[in-house]
Amino acid sequence: MKNTSYIPLINQWEAFLKTEQGTGVEDFARYILNRAEKTDEINANKIDGLPPKSEDYPYLTAEAGQAIFRLYKFARMYSRPIMADVGLNSFDEFSIMTTLLNEQETAKKYLIEKNLIEFTTGMDMLKRMFKQKLIQERVNPDDKREKLVSLSEHGRRVLFKILEGFQTMEDVLGDLNKKEREETIHYLERLDRYHSLLNK
Repeated sequence: MKNTSYIPLINQWEAFLKTEQGTGVEDFARYILNRAEKTDEINANKIDGLPPKSEDYPYLTAEAGQAIFRLYKFARMYSRPIMADVGLNSFDEFSIMTTLLNEQETAKKYLIEKNLIEFTTGMDMLKRMFKQKLIQERVNPDDKREKLVSLSEHGRRVLFKILEGFQTMEDVLGDLNKKEREETIHYLERLDRYHSLLNK
């Protein structure tokens, strides 16, 4: 008969008792099953290339979502007069222009997906921006079916005028000090990377 070690089981029993989730065999069985489900979830996330979810998930998720949404609304409210002054209709148009400033030139489909805009809405937006001479386009030499978009000189001037205007608007990071601002950006960028990977 093969020798069996009960030490791992005993160790799990000790860990279970420390959780104060019960003292009976049925409670222990539920504890083991829950651990197995969490392990499966973590392994699935690793397969997908995602980091495992926090043990505290979904603690305060709704509250965080509401706070982020309200902060976005404040940012949009503060920036609206500045963008309206140069003829921009939405924050999405500004986002497209900043993307083009960084990317130099890119395909329409990538530009729309990068800014999380619904495709039809994004195409209409690009048509409007082209008519306003904010952007320019040319046929992709590597794929004649595709057009590449870039900022026009007029669009670049408009964008820099907006960025200058932003220096005078209310700071959306409010009274956060330098360290708090760095931490906020760190966590927001981390969340952006997570959701970008999730929605590939």
